[in-house]
Amino acid sequence: MMNRFYRSHKLQTIILVWLETILLISLIIASVAGLLWQDRLQNQQAFSMIDNYLTQYVQRIDVAKSINKEFDEWMSDVIDGEDTDGKEAYFDDHRLERVAVYNRDKMSEVSVVNAQGIITYSSNPNLRGYDIRNDEQLSPFMCLLDGESSYSDTLDKTFFEGTREQAYIGRAFRDKSGFMLFAINKDNYSVFWNESIEIVTEDSKIGMTGYMINCDKDGTISSITHTMEDKKGTAFERVFLLPESEGEIKETITTLYGKKCYVSAMKTPDYYIIGAYPVDEADQFQVQNNIMFIILFFAIISAFLIVFFLLIKRIVIKEVEKAHASLNKITNGDLEERVTVGGSVEFTELSSGINETVDKLKGLIEEENLRVQKELENARNIQESSVPQVFPEDERYSLYATMNTAKAVGGDFYDFFMVNDNTLAIVMADVSGKGMPAALYMMRAKTLIKFYAEQGLSVDEVASKTNVALCRNESAKMFVTVWFGFLSLDSGVLSYVHAGHTLPVLVSGENVSFINQKKSMVMGGFEYAKYLRQEVILKPGDSIYLYTDGVTEAQDVSENLYGEERLLEVIGTKIKDIDDTKEEYCKKACEIIYDDINDFTKGAEQYDDITMMMVKFGSKT
Repeated sequence: MMNRFYRSHKLQTIILVWLETILLISLIIASVAGLLWQDRLQNQQAFSMIDNYLTQYVQRIDVAKSINKEFDEWMSDVIDGEDTDGKEAYFDDHRLERVAVYNRDKMSEVSVVNAQGIITYSSNPNLRGYDIRNDEQLSPFMCLLDGESSYSDTLDKTFFEGTREQAYIGRAFRDKSGFMLFAINKDNYSVFWNESIEIVTEDSKIGMTGYMINCDKDGTISSITHTMEDKKGTAFERVFLLPESEGEIKETITTLYGKKCYVSAMKTPDYYIIGAYPVDEADQFQVQNNIMFIILFFAIISAFLIVFFLLIKRIVIKEVEKAHASLNKITNGDLEERVTVGGSVEFTELSSGINETVDKLKGLIEEENLRVQKELENARNIQESSVPQVFPEDERYSLYATMNTAKAVGGDFYDFFMVNDNTLAIVMADVSGKGMPAALYMMRAKTLIKFYAEQGLSVDEVASKTNVALCRNESAKMFVTVWFGFLSLDSGVLSYVHAGHTLPVLVSGENVSFINQKKSMVMGGFEYAKYLRQEVILKPGDSIYLYTDGVTEAQDVSENLYGEERLLEVIGTKIKDIDDTKEEYCKKACEIIYDDINDFTKGAEQYDDITMMMVKFGSKT
């Protein structure tokens, strides 16, 4: 019967009959499957929504934000606002003592710091007359005298679990004549912590009628969505719903406070958080399930259509797959592959056309490779010419530097130049990434550093202005680590900024060690980053070795790192044998280190750019 039907009808009619049959069967199957899956999908969606609320809840608890907001309002509403008695009213030790006592839940002490960084008035008698510039914790607050309006310690729970007893919050006076210094201890922090949790919980609502509950570790409700505030302070009625492991989310459908709900509970180190979403509200939203039903319906249709098209596979698909396999080899780079499909005139002509196209493509690729290679060679020459290649002969100092890129062009660079007759600028930097984009970013960073340095700015000012200029180029999406310093050729004082770079090595007599220093943020990463100016004093004959991470992270064939220990060992053993009174001391030192790196990595591909510089101050006496 089927054969007689096929012989008596056109192909389009046969296909139409098959499609109508497939659609009818698909609709029946999809309807049955949709009803069976409807409840399951609703449960998954409800729990997924509640779990997202729990995750967002934890993220919204920002104690640092609450603390800073509190003291911002304190400054504007109480001490130094437009409608206050003025900051001078708090230039009194006894008044500050009363302020600290009356507000002991918010602060443990309060002080006034003048424009010289001296604590002139304080609720703590031990702090009066104290110079904060000499204090490791308080010295960063000097930025409030340089134009910043606010600054604070790290205000998180881990801070108060360390050795420090209290954290500080500073707010500058409007006239920049000094600032207020507030202190909070662990008890104060707990007050802010509890307030932050309560605010977040009371404002949280799931859907239209769902709610959030925060329980203490003993199961007592410490805060709850404001629509359920009568339950605050009571014991949570379904303790068995609470998970035992931190970070675990326990999901249950149960009756909670008289209403059937989807309930998810999560345990954190400090509390339990429970989200409840009424089932009757979830039942009102079936649109998504209907959409899923439609998707399922068409998915089943697609499956039947696949079966249908298998019927014509013998005629077309087999040869298409054969052609596709050959084309895959060609697109993966095998240009020697030949397409040999047949079975019809069209496929034979297709094979011939593809083969002719590939032959032409091979010729074009060879021409393009030659052109690209020539352009990369030119780019490498340009990059090498952008860094100094001639090293000065000066009785006050000597230096030598090398740069070996991992690719044709790279992102490392070094520089040195005289800022004035007695000051030598030294730069060692490493741009994130490799290749042409890193090289272009390197050129911009190098140019900016030199531009600002030649304006007579300090090293930290040069770093800040360079960072701002790099950050404002939003299309770059890159950053650069920099070690940048000014060496006074009269005194040997080396002032520098360490912007996320590797630690320099100081060679002073028989002593070889890394220079202990504090790191600032990389340049180009955050526009408002601050850079710390640091100093080290070089004696005549002292040397400093600068390098990029391509030195210490060089790998051998077993992927072992060259490392900092080996670097110190080579400098401490091999370089000390060089006669450091000779002019070529810096050059020979760099050559020894580079040769040792090559010996270590022999047989392994160079992964990162290797750039180094040795600077020697004065002559050995």
